[in-house]
Amino acid sequence: MKKNISFLVILFLSILTALPSFAQSEDAYKDISDSSYREAINHLASTGVLNGMPNKNFYPDHELTRAEAAVMLNRGFQLAEINPTVPLNPDTEKKLTYQDPLAVIDESFTIPTAKNLQGHWALEEIEGLFKIRAIEAEQEYDPDHSVTYKEWTDMMGKVIFGAQQSLDFQKNMSEYGFVSKDKAHLNEVITRGEAAKSMYDILSNSDFQIVTVFATSDIHGHLQPYVPSGTEQEIGGIAKMSQIVKKFRASHPDTLLLDAGDAPYNTNIANLSEGAATIEVMNEMGYDAMVLGNHDFDFPFSVMERNEGLAEFPFLSANTRYNGEHPNFLESYIMKEIEGTSIAILGVTDDQSHHFTHPKNVEGITFEDHFTAAENTVQEIREEADIVIGLSHLHGDNKVLPTKVEGFDLVIGGGEDIVDFPKQIGNSWLISPGKHAETLNQINIHMLDGQMLGFNFAHIFMTDNLENDPAVNSIIEKYESKIDEKMKTVVGETTVDLNGERETVRLKESNLANAIADSLRALTGADIALQNGGGVRASIPKGEITLEQIYGALPFDNTVVMVEASGQTIWKALEHGVASYPSAAGSFLQVSGLSYTIDPSQSEGSRVVEVLIDGEQIDLEKTYTVAANDFLTGGGDLFTMLKEDTVEVLRTKHFLRDAFAEYVEEQGTILPEVEGRIVILNGKPE
Repeated sequence: MKKNISFLVILFLSILTALPSFAQSEDAYKDISDSSYREAINHLASTGVLNGMPNKNFYPDHELTRAEAAVMLNRGFQLAEINPTVPLNPDTEKKLTYQDPLAVIDESFTIPTAKNLQGHWALEEIEGLFKIRAIEAEQEYDPDHSVTYKEWTDMMGKVIFGAQQSLDFQKNMSEYGFVSKDKAHLNEVITRGEAAKSMYDILSNSDFQIVTVFATSDIHGHLQPYVPSGTEQEIGGIAKMSQIVKKFRASHPDTLLLDAGDAPYNTNIANLSEGAATIEVMNEMGYDAMVLGNHDFDFPFSVMERNEGLAEFPFLSANTRYNGEHPNFLESYIMKEIEGTSIAILGVTDDQSHHFTHPKNVEGITFEDHFTAAENTVQEIREEADIVIGLSHLHGDNKVLPTKVEGFDLVIGGGEDIVDFPKQIGNSWLISPGKHAETLNQINIHMLDGQMLGFNFAHIFMTDNLENDPAVNSIIEKYESKIDEKMKTVVGETTVDLNGERETVRLKESNLANAIADSLRALTGADIALQNGGGVRASIPKGEITLEQIYGALPFDNTVVMVEASGQTIWKALEHGVASYPSAAGSFLQVSGLSYTIDPSQSEGSRVVEVLIDGEQIDLEKTYTVAANDFLTGGGDLFTMLKEDTVEVLRTKHFLRDAFAEYVEEQGTILPEVEGRIVILNGKPE
């Protein structure tokens, strides 16, 4: 028995020895034993917020520098650490957001905010403060400059309440008791010890809570990094996202990960696995929920149901109906509880989604008005939720939703493909998360006594200097290996670059789209061919053309058909294609066998001013044969005239990409040009 007691005593002493020194009633730093901030400093050191100097002193009476403030705030409030890229061009101007859905994340978004900080020891933490706008973006930023009480209070206020709010941060901080009223406005320098005490007073308050939400949207199957057109820098890569999320969850396991729709399909690896590759990756990342977007209907409903069965997270859509009923594999909302805070997450899908996919994919599917469905769901959950988050894949109606439906705290909006700062709409905040796995969005919500104080928000761009998650890379490689051999097949070559960029095919004539439209006429013998610009998804560089490149450019399973249509119907279709001009639209029509001229200065419905077939004015009364994909002839993109005012005369067994592949193979070498098939007056894009 005595031997056992001796063993336990030795074990206990060895455990004490292994603990940090301040766990034995000693201090984290040698110079704080007599400091009035001792308790605060020890606590923050034990939670990893504070670091001392190399000699194990903290220097509590030293002035706080900007760099030290950034590190303390970043670690204490769980902010994103931003790792900028080295500028290729020193004159590049820093950008923070884009509102054009055709824009991409290039070097201008990923370079340091302040040019003089490259290589600084606190670069990532300072960039984290820049990112949430807790400090003003400057060309030059002095990290060694001392911080005043006023500056410190402002920074903490913007971290807690959010820089997007128009507040007197010093006043708010003092009214909530986060800082003393008599010091909040002082321009005197604050010490390291005083800063530690003010953070300790907040973070040690059991009623103060940080709820972190990571959000993505419109991934469109972009699992791998890519180099956007016109840039030299690789961007994207969902394995990078996963590594960030997993690292964060290692210390904050209750972190949420949400997607605002259009994740599974639209790239080779995604489409050839019918979305399974994307779902398996999302499982590995630990997603908590995703809402259905319009492109989640790009495959038959049975595929969606299968993918939901593969998913280890719920698919949300409060307004999707199948044969008049809400499908049992879809949820309208879910509830999450994090340390006593109840969070409702509901999903709504654009009620026009059936117009933007193949008709067969939405047979039996209807959509309740998305505003009505959202209103009914919010009323059901608002009373029991401390926070209500809407996953809203409503395109332009994302910003309308908060004006129609009260009760959302945050709306994470999908379908707009923009990167923007949070926008307040009514009593709600709209988050715009970007596209194509270019950016991971971090939202830190701050709660006090069960009430939401505010939030900070950061776009984290997926640059090539970030680490990858090996587990996600392994999944991607598994699916890549299944398609590699087939996809490497060379079918022909092009002597020119084939332009399939969004800003081209949705706004002006494209040489790639010309060749695609020509392939439809070659297959069917039609008088003319129409191809929606939104169906062309990638460029093909000069050289050999592989199946992989054709699948990338034409990822959708659209069948080639031929219909008979009057000249008047063709004119209406061309007019509908430019209804949104000069906004880029997937409905913009590329053509073969005809040319047309538009004047964007004219009113909608009167923009097409001339249509020529074989150099002659189109005969509005004559019947022509028209080749197109069955997305268009099925009324997709709201081309109702191609569905209702035509007669189908041929339905091939060729997908659009098959027709183009055969055309390239038969031609051997192609060199399509931009040849004036589409003429734009008064506002031709560059």
